[in-house]
Amino acid sequence: ITVLTYLSLFNKATILENQKNKDIFDMNKVELEELFYSLKSPSPQSISASIGFLGRYIDWAIMNGYTNNRSQRLPSIIDMEYCSKFVYKASIVRYTREQLLTYMQLFEDQRHAVFLLCLFEGIKGEGYSEILNLKMEDLKDDNGVFLAKLTNSKGYNRIIEISEELYWRLDRLDKISSTSSQPKQGQKYFSDSTYIFKKANAKGEDIQLRASFGNRALDLAKSIFDNSNLIASTIQVSGMMWYIWELLKNQEEKILNKEILEKVASKYDTGYVNKDSNYVSYSILQHKLDFDFIKTNYGLINIGL
Repeated sequence: ITVLTYLSLFNKATILENQKNKDIFDMNKVELEELFYSLKSPSPQSISASIGFLGRYIDWAIMNGYTNNRSQRLPSIIDMEYCSKFVYKASIVRYTREQLLTYMQLFEDQRHAVFLLCLFEGIKGEGYSEILNLKMEDLKDDNGVFLAKLTNSKGYNRIIEISEELYWRLDRLDKISSTSSQPKQGQKYFSDSTYIFKKANAKGEDIQLRASFGNRALDLAKSIFDNSNLIASTIQVSGMMWYIWELLKNQEEKILNKEILEKVASKYDTGYVNKDSNYVSYSILQHKLDFDFIKTNYGLINIGL
């Protein structure tokens, strides 16, 4: 980082320090993440350098006795997935549900397309485990309300409502036998499996796909969407904005308040202060969302936060 970047970093940090009335090295995880958002970095690489520098600064303050806060506030490994959370929204492309469905038609292998719709509707889990663990027995049509029981890699369960469209696409995916809908040379046949997302050309039964399948789907999406910056959270956050509109569109006032944000946090399993907490950080969620995008693409909402 150049000296100029350091200065700009400390200037922005000073504004937050004054607001919070505490030094950077005394800030908790949520406050530090607020600072990372405020840097308005255009890329994960630039934010990575800033976070690395701030991490070293906090370590220095602890070693020299400037702070008593010795808690682990930054992840031990600062990878691009972590940094990409804080990339400045104005430089990020978001997609409406209609756009996503149009792009989904361009995928040769419908497993990849439906994988994206799962992300869009809040299903993910570590290593995409909530998606890859899905079986038809986890889906339920409860008088026209469609529910999915999700299980992540640690065996933790949660139930969310999904759209009728996703329900039927998963149902269809469970029934197809090969990667291509039209018989053609080189197509792969799926192994017999109770998992909806089936492995192709595998010997044996109930062999599960790995996270690399999800990474492959996102790589294909980069070229189909013509967006080299597309990552899982691009699709997830696009979905969060669709979901906000779904929750508000039939309300007269259409007020986006904390109650709505809590529903978003619950469905997308995001925006919590930490992994084991039920406490939603409204500031982190607000940084992820683009209210203008909702107004431009879905309809007018009122912000009541």
